[in-house]
Amino acid sequence: MTSYAKALHQLAVEQNKLDQINYNFEELKRLKNELPKWSEMMDSPMLDAAEKNKLIDELDFDVLFLSFLKTLSQKHLMGYLDEIHQEWKYLVRASQKIAHLNVYLAAPLSDEQELKLMEVLKPRFKGKTITLHKTIDHTLIGGIKVIYQGQSLDRSVARELEELFTTI
Repeated sequence: MTSYAKALHQLAVEQNKLDQINYNFEELKRLKNELPKWSEMMDSPMLDAAEKNKLIDELDFDVLFLSFLKTLSQKHLMGYLDEIHQEWKYLVRASQKIAHLNVYLAAPLSDEQELKLMEVLKPRFKGKTITLHKTIDHTLIGGIKVIYQGQSLDRSVARELEELFTTI
């Protein structure tokens, strides 16, 4: 599914439509929450291509995004929209030089703590804008765990105790 996200990203960059396509993805996500069977219907052989295209054209989206949806529908790939959207977000962040970090915490950070964390992380992500997606993880005793593109920086108390136990 990566190839569909890459193709859409390339066209969106060429047409200067990254923000518009991002907005369309978010609106489609909202629509899918309201109509959970929409993707299944667009993949269904019960509707012919003309009917599917008509339903897609009724959406208030950019022409590029509508064409993208029609392609997915014709190939019966609407069920992969979430996967394609994830890859799309990764491509957009990479092209806009954004490092999106998932941060797992035992307790919420104060503004001061968040500033300190950003200062510690900045040297590792030179030339990139850092964004944080913070999640409270009640399984952590204390500390912090940062994940970026599958790599983890674990400074949680549980990890420190595990290392101490291994050392002993």
